[in-house]
Amino acid sequence: MSAREEGARRPARRGGQRSEAERRARRALGGGGLLLLTGLALVGVGPSDAGMGLTVLALALLIYGIHSFGRLGPERHALDERAAPSSPPST
Repeated sequence: MSAREEGARRPARRGGQRSEAERRARRALGGGGLLLLTGLALVGVGPSDAGMGLTVLALALLIYGIHSFGRLGPERHALDERAAPSSPPST
């Protein structure tokens, strides 16, 4: 299956606010992950107050990102698939 066919299956996102909230959550997760790796590298080299502070900051950022994704709710098409009956009702 080509990327174009796969993209055609996905429903279009509606509402600029939701996409902005999703971008913020993704940015927080990506930035938190990079900061966590940097902080752990600094602490791994030797005892470092900067590394410890950076690691704690990164963990807080990751918690915020995970929380933000959880607040977005389930995907719209996943709800539609669950609501649709798998087989037609018999009469």
